[in-house]
Amino acid sequence: MTRVHTLPLPTPAAEEQAAIRPSAVSDVDVTTQSVRQGGIPVFPISGEIHYSRIPREKWMPVLTAARAGGLTHVSTYVLWNHHEPVRGRPDFTGDLDVRAFLETAREVGLGLILRIGPYAHAEARHGGLPDWLVDSALPLRTNDPAYLAEVERWYALLAEQVRGIPFFSIQVDNELYDGADHLSRLREMAERLGLRAPVWTATGWGGAQLPDGFLPVYGGYPESFWVDADVEPDLRSHANFYPSPRRDDDSIGADHRAGEPVAEAVRAPHPFTTCELGSGMTSAYHRRLDVPAADVAALAMAKLASGSVWQGYYMYADGRNPGLGLQESHAAGAPNDFVELAYDFGAPVQVDGVPRASWAALRRQHLMLARWGSALAAMPALFPDDAVDAPDVTGLRWSVRSNGSSGFVFVVNRHPGVDLPAHEGVRFEVGDVVFPEVDIPTGAVFAWPFGMPLGAATVHWLTAQPVTEVTWRGAPLLVAAATDGIPPQLSADADVAEVAADRGRMWELTRDGGVVARVLVLDEADADVIAVADGRVVWALGAVVTDGGAVSFAGDAAASPRLEVLDDGGWVPVEVEPGHAAEVAVTLERSAGAPPAGAEQGGRASIPAESDAAAIVTIAVDPADERTLRLEWIGDVARAWVGDRLVSDALWTGRPWRIPADLRGDATELRIEILPGKPSARVRFPSPAPVGAGITRAELEGRTHARV
Repeated sequence: MTRVHTLPLPTPAAEEQAAIRPSAVSDVDVTTQSVRQGGIPVFPISGEIHYSRIPREKWMPVLTAARAGGLTHVSTYVLWNHHEPVRGRPDFTGDLDVRAFLETAREVGLGLILRIGPYAHAEARHGGLPDWLVDSALPLRTNDPAYLAEVERWYALLAEQVRGIPFFSIQVDNELYDGADHLSRLREMAERLGLRAPVWTATGWGGAQLPDGFLPVYGGYPESFWVDADVEPDLRSHANFYPSPRRDDDSIGADHRAGEPVAEAVRAPHPFTTCELGSGMTSAYHRRLDVPAADVAALAMAKLASGSVWQGYYMYADGRNPGLGLQESHAAGAPNDFVELAYDFGAPVQVDGVPRASWAALRRQHLMLARWGSALAAMPALFPDDAVDAPDVTGLRWSVRSNGSSGFVFVVNRHPGVDLPAHEGVRFEVGDVVFPEVDIPTGAVFAWPFGMPLGAATVHWLTAQPVTEVTWRGAPLLVAAATDGIPPQLSADADVAEVAADRGRMWELTRDGGVVARVLVLDEADADVIAVADGRVVWALGAVVTDGGAVSFAGDAAASPRLEVLDDGGWVPVEVEPGHAAEVAVTLERSAGAPPAGAEQGGRASIPAESDAAAIVTIAVDPADERTLRLEWIGDVARAWVGDRLVSDALWTGRPWRIPADLRGDATELRIEILPGKPSARVRFPSPAPVGAGITRAELEGRTHARV
């Protein structure tokens, strides 16, 4: 039985109206539909990376991986309590050298977004406000003159550090819901001190009241640590997996907010822009999370399907705190308890620059936006009458973005923890475009184009997702990703013939016997390892490939790295010498005892204070060895010590624990303490609760470097 899903296309919209006008020193402006530069829509892709939570030696590999993953901009909080734990003794050296970090980001080609607070949240102690300020009894986050004087002194210190560096946008205080006047005062103060940007943003979730001149930015996470352990599932987070005109996810930061969200948010029309799309999720002690890469990609696609014109991720890279006592904790009166050092978000880029599977899954979308993002940014989202919204888990989730003649059909048939039904006999009719009938399987997530220009041809429709476009053999080559379970088909205003291909399926589009364009459709697994370097398509499993052609393999891929380049003769392998990995011996010094008794605060489990029950192992390390130590382990909470100095810690989520050489310093031995699972407190785990304590595998991870 054919199920026809129809959406008439409206006539192209009138010229966009200004929402935020360009400044005298920038050609960046914001309309009701998009962010523009020089009058042309742009599609920013930003990711949060906290310089003060990453060893300085790892800034370059982390930022390089971010740029290679498709980011156009890097966003970072400036955490006041990291820089000035003692009033009057600010520190901007070493890992806290914000200027050096920003200059490194510019060096790799990233634009800059600064989130200057003073309040950040960020799972930091007191939201990043220093203890001495919190203990001062000043009315925090208000226009109290004494409080503003302290903020002005801090802003002046920061402004001096970053003077002369150009910013794309700046955000002041975070997650402020009813303080529009305060946001305006903070901006006035920052600008007077020399902190300037063409776009000023403010978080809009929770129905926040925002002043004129601020661009509201939104978020949405695939899972949340900020609800109780027994909340399963968190329906507010799961609502982010539907194409919808809804922008606000009022669950974000809700446990730090007094009262209910503001019911009415009065602000001028703005485009749908984001700053906190969850590209993973950190774990509080009471709620452990490990978000699959497919969920990360599905959420990002759902926001594209909902009209996003700025994909901003939080976090894009993992981190660790530069010292003790800087993380949100029960001891500091916060609602959640976190370990001292680790800020493991399960992010696309790990703390040492090695990518996770979510990095590749998002890169496929980012390559599409790099080529067609400007056109997509000018296309409003259209929501069919028969598309379903939360909490429906049976109907088809779909939408269209179009300029009236071309666009994309979006489908998100994936939901966390739920196998959505397959949809058989689906045919999309969008305006005058009629797609072929297809069966949409469980888990399918895609954006299919229609009316897409391709050189001198036009693709009427394609049942595969565009990834990139390059010039190959003298004609445009559209590289696309097949949707698993759906055979790729296409229609164009030229003769279409399938030809032999070394990898995937290829069609030639011809007129009068001459090739005007080609379409190469790869399966999803191959499409996730595709990169573009110097205009050439590169196939490299598990690798970071920069636009300049540098290739870095890490992890499992380093054992047998494969690198191929599509040149005029077809796919050509590139010789790569694999890096060296080495298993490391682990010495058991003490077996674990019984799990310690659980404690709670506010109904949420606290990290056990005692360590008498911990298993203790030692690992010999070479201070000259720059490889990351990768530990597979079982337990509840783990801590690594060099002498009496805590250098790394972890909560068990099932993910390996990584300890870069930069954190080990000149140590020759690590002492590792592992508290045993299953804890007696109420803790939610992503899989069956671990039992016991120990390291099941330890290795120094090899890394391979090559060049296309």
